[in-house]
Amino acid sequence: MAAVESNLVDLAGVSLEALRSIDGRVLATSLQELLRGIDHPAASVSDYRNVE
Repeated sequence: MAAVESNLVDLAGVSLEALRSIDGRVLATSLQELLRGIDHPAASVSDYRNVE
């Protein structure tokens, strides 16, 4: 499966304890990107009709 390109920080393998210790400014850009995607979901989803 091809990797998904994203500006979000990959938190796979990061424990909740480790996540709590990360400076929030490090994650701020990813959070803003995520919130933008939530606010504009149509822009986050590709055209499902062109899938072969």
